[in-house]
Amino acid sequence: MHIRSILLPVLLALLAIPAHAQQRLSVVLMGDTGFNGPGARVSEAGGFKRGELVTVEEAMAKVAPFIRGDVALANLETVVTDRNDISMREKMFVFRTHPAHVRALVRHGIDVLPLANNHAMDLGGAGAGETLRHMEGMAGVRAFPGLGRTREDAMRPHVFVTRGAKVAVSAVGNAGGGLPARDGEAGMLREDRDFADVAARLAGEAADIRILSVHYGPEFAPLTEAATQTRFRAAESKGLTIIAGHHHHVARGIELSDGRLIAYGLGNFLHLGTQDMRRFDICRDYGLVVKAGLMRGRGGYEVETVEVMPITKMHVAPEPMTGEAARLRIEVMNYLGSRLGGDGLRFAPQADGSGLWCAARAADARCAGWQAPEASPREAEIAAACGKDVRRGNF
Repeated sequence: MHIRSILLPVLLALLAIPAHAQQRLSVVLMGDTGFNGPGARVSEAGGFKRGELVTVEEAMAKVAPFIRGDVALANLETVVTDRNDISMREKMFVFRTHPAHVRALVRHGIDVLPLANNHAMDLGGAGAGETLRHMEGMAGVRAFPGLGRTREDAMRPHVFVTRGAKVAVSAVGNAGGGLPARDGEAGMLREDRDFADVAARLAGEAADIRILSVHYGPEFAPLTEAATQTRFRAAESKGLTIIAGHHHHVARGIELSDGRLIAYGLGNFLHLGTQDMRRFDICRDYGLVVKAGLMRGRGGYEVETVEVMPITKMHVAPEPMTGEAARLRIEVMNYLGSRLGGDGLRFAPQADGSGLWCAARAADARCAGWQAPEASPREAEIAAACGKDVRRGNF
């Protein structure tokens, strides 16, 4: 058979694909995720919330349509094990989730699950080893960085290909240790001393898109520290595409510099071990689902659009906020973005409760006529709420 008769159908098929479909990717970012209450036993039947059994299907029912993307990342803040006989560390909150429930989250499209955080070692090195063992054999998971048996293993980016783009993901979190690990166990690098090394290792990976997950900082603090901005910007300038921050339980501002995205805090996503954040003020009572639309140009992938969806009930069954409640939280995000300086993003409220930011000359049809919104008429109220000193035990 002539070579042209083989190649011609392939070439025609490629030409039939619209250029934008070949070049645009969506990356969804979600915050802290785990499916069991503090200290609760694991059960394949479901996770426990104050003694009541909850299933992933019930918990994800209202938020599932909003988390679809080419890449969907959620910080997995729990040990993954089907065992109840591993000793727990003596600490206020200890989390373990049955692998059946992680598999259920993956079926809902969450395919990147960073493991580096302050609950990864709740059952010591043995529990971290359990997590790695289950994640390594889990169908549908594209990346689960952050734990390892050696320093290099814990630092190593996880790499996969989606729609022709090579994606590399790394993770680093607080409260690490246990490296090098004993046989059958695992450990984690520490964000406070290993952040620069992990970021540099990721920046050196041959990839089209590089994503760094960072679990860091003080709880309940929505305002981003100047030192954090300096550190994250320096890391991203070396070639990272997205930095996804979490741990604070509350959302923080989002910024874009030279086409690269930093989400300083995503808040909670779905974690049965967390409290109902609706008890807090308007700056702390919601979480975020962030969707970045990336467009491939001559210099590689750059962020063209950013959508933010404020969510509520993250402690049991997250659901998107709607109406005036959603609009107000978008205005809170705009205030937090303005505090980051000229690169901070401001989002135009949308009919579905989300907020949308568009780059100049964005090709996305939704960006036609897009304009950055004016300051909120409730700016003083928002500033007062975000400026509160809220700590565990003083609310």
